[in-house]
Amino acid sequence: MPSTTEDLIDEYVGRKAKYVTKEGFSIEVTVQNVKTHFGRVDLEIVPLHGTGTNWVTQTKLQFGSPKLNGQAPKTESEINW
Repeated sequence: MPSTTEDLIDEYVGRKAKYVTKEGFSIEVTVQNVKTHFGRVDLEIVPLHGTGTNWVTQTKLQFGSPKLNGQAPKTESEINW
C-alpha cells in the first residue's frame, strides 16, 4: 500500500472504477481526490456520466485494468470488471 500522500495520488487519482451503491446501482466513476483518515484510504469520486461527487472508502470501488494513472483500456474487451 502506498505510504505517502503523493504515492496515494499517483496510485488513485484519475483512475476509472466501478462503484456499486447500497441500492444496487452500478456506476462508472473517476477518482478525483484522495485522503487518509485513521489509516483508511478515502477517495472522492465523480460519475463518468451525470453530476455530483461522493467520498467513499477505497474498498468500495472495483478497479479495472490497466493500473497506470489516467490510462483507459484500448478496447471494451480489455475492461476487467
